[in-house]
Amino acid sequence: MGSQYPKGMHDSGALTPPITPTSASHSKTGSASSDFLNTLSSLRRGDSTSSRTGSQYSMDESAKPGSTELLVFPHQLTDYEFRTDADGKKKTIGEGLWSDVYLAKPTLPKPSVHSFSLITSGADMTPPITPVRSRNSSLGANQLPIVTPLYAIKVPASTSAKKVLGAEARILSYLSRFPNAERHVVPFYGLDTRTGALVLKAMDDTLESWIEKELNTLDEVSRAQKLAAVFPAIARSLMDSLLWMQDKGCTHADIKPSNILVSSSPTGIPTTVFSDFSSTILAIPNSGTNIETSPVGAGTWDYLDPSLLSSRSPSSPSAATDLWSLSITLLFLIIGSSPYDAFKANTFQQREMIKSGSPLQCLQYGDEGIKNMKRLNTLSKNLGFDLQKWFSRVLVKNMDKRVEIVPWKEELAHATNDMVAKI
Repeated sequence: MGSQYPKGMHDSGALTPPITPTSASHSKTGSASSDFLNTLSSLRRGDSTSSRTGSQYSMDESAKPGSTELLVFPHQLTDYEFRTDADGKKKTIGEGLWSDVYLAKPTLPKPSVHSFSLITSGADMTPPITPVRSRNSSLGANQLPIVTPLYAIKVPASTSAKKVLGAEARILSYLSRFPNAERHVVPFYGLDTRTGALVLKAMDDTLESWIEKELNTLDEVSRAQKLAAVFPAIARSLMDSLLWMQDKGCTHADIKPSNILVSSSPTGIPTTVFSDFSSTILAIPNSGTNIETSPVGAGTWDYLDPSLLSSRSPSSPSAATDLWSLSITLLFLIIGSSPYDAFKANTFQQREMIKSGSPLQCLQYGDEGIKNMKRLNTLSKNLGFDLQKWFSRVLVKNMDKRVEIVPWKEELAHATNDMVAKI
């Protein structure tokens, strides 16, 4: 139901600071947010604090993996302020049906009436994020808030949207408690109970914007070379993350390039995580717990499994429909557009073609058809692997004839590993 970052963050200047600093020197000196980050770093390194264990994003160590207890953003310990443009307006990095997403930076907590009364009565004025404590104190580094140079604040667009974002917060709370969650889903720092907003890590860009900037701006030869270098790793990473979510009972229900966030890496291959769980269905295995977010259906037409669009007996979002959506997303990565773009001038016709369940045939239509097939065939040649045949194992309308994600992933892995071995 809308992407987290449909607008490119590079254009907003959001990416100046590094996303995952390893030392205090990565932050600007002399700023409150810099001092704040430095303070937390020193506290975690100090002899008076215990080593951090468990989930990177959960401050509540009593909430173990599998819990849907809501993670609440600790605004009493750390806060944020929205970044603004030259006109003083908040920088919007995403817009959707249920929410708007703004860029923000961490700050010291805002003084409250209670804290003001303590100050005026002569109480210790040391900020709560830098407590003076003994070695025997129970406050360890694992209870200090995790901060990042930039936040993405997902703010409900209306009163009714708060319920949707509240359900999304519970899903993210559940997923974020599992080990290595940050490899698969956008890091979540909690629900801001003051506004109903989600506090997320600001990433470099969406996969959609990355494709537009890093692939579609290249000449065909350069594009083909770069695509061959990145496609296997991106595809395997996304399939691994989808398997990870499925193992947790999570059906995303709105997989598309704009709901996949990317960050740069030293290899030149962007790392990927899933975002925007505002259409997600969570059915936790063996628990009886079910959480659904959006009350009006899920998904984006171009990426929807045709079984969801049947007027007679529509199916429900599932692992199989998520795999269909991921397959269309990977096609988008290869050809640089939706396979149904030839029909976008006529919405009714385009939707009928989507219902037909024949994206591999649809991408061959129109003026772009020759280019689409050339890009698909060139990548197949460069990888030594028939991608059209590979896609056809999932992108077939009859669900009984589809392959599941594990053998589909293994087929690509074997083919690309053989290619590497030959080089």
